[in-house]
Amino acid sequence: MNIETSVNGLDAGTRSGAQVELSGVLAGLIGGVMMAIIGAALALAIGDDLWKAPKLISTFVVNPDTATAPGFLAGPVIIGSLIHLALSALFGVGFGVLTTRIWNMPLGYGAPMVLGFVYGLAIWLIAYFVVLPLVNLLVLEIYAPAFLIQNLTYGLTTGLVYGILRSSSGAGR
Repeated sequence: MNIETSVNGLDAGTRSGAQVELSGVLAGLIGGVMMAIIGAALALAIGDDLWKAPKLISTFVVNPDTATAPGFLAGPVIIGSLIHLALSALFGVGFGVLTTRIWNMPLGYGAPMVLGFVYGLAIWLIAYFVVLPLVNLLVLEIYAPAFLIQNLTYGLTTGLVYGILRSSSGAGR
C-alpha cells in the first residue's frame, strides 16, 4: 500500500476523504437542479402547474391548504425548493460514500453514470412506494412517470458530475 503525505504532513487520504463528501454535495446539487428543470418541463408538457412540485414538497412544513393553491406562491415554492436541494445534496453525499468508500467504484467506462441511474431508480422506488405513503401523501400527486423520469435524471446527472469531479481531483490515479 502506498501512503502519500501532503506538504503539511497529513495523510493525503484524509484530505481526499473529505473530497468524497464535497464532490457528493456538488454532484447532488447539480443533479437536483437538473431534476427540477426536467420536472418543470414535464409539468408544462402534461399541462400541470409549473410550481406544483416545489409547493407539494413544502407541505412537509407548510399548511397543505396554503401550498396547494394554484399558481406561484413565493413562500411554498422557496421552501419546497430549499427542501429539494437539501435532500439532493444529502443524497449526493450518500452516492459518494456508497460508490467510493463502500463499493470502490471505478471512475472510467461510464460506471458513475450507470450506478447513478440505478441510484436514481432506487431513490424513486423507496420514496414512491415506502417513504412518501408514510410521510406525505400529497407529494404522490406528482404524475408517477414524470417523478420516475426526474429521479432517473437526478441519478444520471449526479453520477456524471461525481465521476467528473472525482476524476479531476486525481482520485482515479
